[in-house]
Amino acid sequence: MKLKDTYGIYKKKYNKYVIMIKCGSFYDIYGEEVYIINNLFGYKINKVGNYCRVGFPIIAYNKVICKLNNFKINYIVIGEDIIKKRFKNNNYDSYLNDLSIDERISKINEKLNILKLDSSINNILNSIEKIYEG
Repeated sequence: MKLKDTYGIYKKKYNKYVIMIKCGSFYDIYGEEVYIINNLFGYKINKVGNYCRVGFPIIAYNKVICKLNNFKINYIVIGEDIIKKRFKNNNYDSYLNDLSIDERISKINEKLNILKLDSSINNILNSIEKIYEG
């Protein structure tokens, strides 16, 4: 099973969690939570096919976990064992939405680029253009 498939299985059950999957000497993160990790740590977002990915080395694991704990963001670590941390007041959405304007524009641009070949792109662009003209 591919890492992206493993991510999808866990994401369906744990929607508002940062899901980290161990892959060799790195941890990989996919989906919208790449923006949380990018925002908190500045790790580079890589576009792989039609999805985004962030990775960090095992040596940074404790730093990442400490910060997620400090900011009370739910997470799951999938490796030899599965570690799940759930906070009563999960701040996942707060840090997902707390992106700077440039990062938000970049995120929208990435999603639009993914949709370039999809016929719905014209409807989306028309809606955006109407807002701009209004």
